[in-house]
Amino acid sequence: MEYKHIIWDWNGTLLDDVDQCIAVVNELLKQRDLPLLTKQRYHELFDFPAIDFYRRLGMDFTSESYENLARDYMELYAALVARCQLQAGAEKSLQTLKSAGVTHSVLSAYHQQRLDEAVDHFTLRKWFIRVVGLNDFYAHSKLENGKQWVKELEYQPRHILLLGDTLHDYEVAGAMGVDCALLSCGHQPRSRLELSGAPVFDSLKEIVDWLMDAD
Repeated sequence: MEYKHIIWDWNGTLLDDVDQCIAVVNELLKQRDLPLLTKQRYHELFDFPAIDFYRRLGMDFTSESYENLARDYMELYAALVARCQLQAGAEKSLQTLKSAGVTHSVLSAYHQQRLDEAVDHFTLRKWFIRVVGLNDFYAHSKLENGKQWVKELEYQPRHILLLGDTLHDYEVAGAMGVDCALLSCGHQPRSRLELSGAPVFDSLKEIVDWLMDAD
C-alpha cells in the first residue's frame, strides 16, 4: 500500500459527535439570546479557528472573553460526550488497515487529557502508536503539533495520509506535507469539502475500500 501511516482526526472523523456539538453551541447561544442553529446552518458556518465561528454566530468578545466561552463549551460538551458513538465501522477500519501493515495515530484539537479519556473509553488505544491533542481548551489549531509529529514519525511524508472531516484538516495536512482524504459525515458537508480538491468519502468503509484498492 502506498500509505504506511494514517493520522486520524478525532472529532467528527472517528467520533460521531456532530449532534452533540450542535446541542452545546445552541445552549451557549440560548444563554446569550442569539438565534439557534439548525444542522444545515451549523454545516454552513462551522470552521476553524473556533473563535471566528463563534463571531459568525453573533457572539461579542468585547463583552466576554473567548477563554471563558471555551471553558463553558468544554463543560457542556463533557456532559454530552458520553452519548456519542464512533463513526460506523471505525474499529473495523482501524483493524483492516493495521492488518495490511498500516500504523495509526490520532491528531486532534481536543484537550489532551479529555482526548486520552475518550480514546480509552472506546477501547481504541491498542490501535494507535500515539495520541496527540492540545494542552488547552481553546481549539486554536493542531498544526504545530502535527508538524512536530511528522518529524518524529519514521515514515516519509509521501507515505503518510491524514484523514479528517474539515477543510482545516486539509490545510493542516498541506502544512505538514502529507496527503489528505476527507469524510463528509462529520462537521462539514461534502459541498464544502470538495472545494479542497482532496478525495471526499461518505463513510469510513469507502475510505478503506479506496485505500485497499490502491494496494
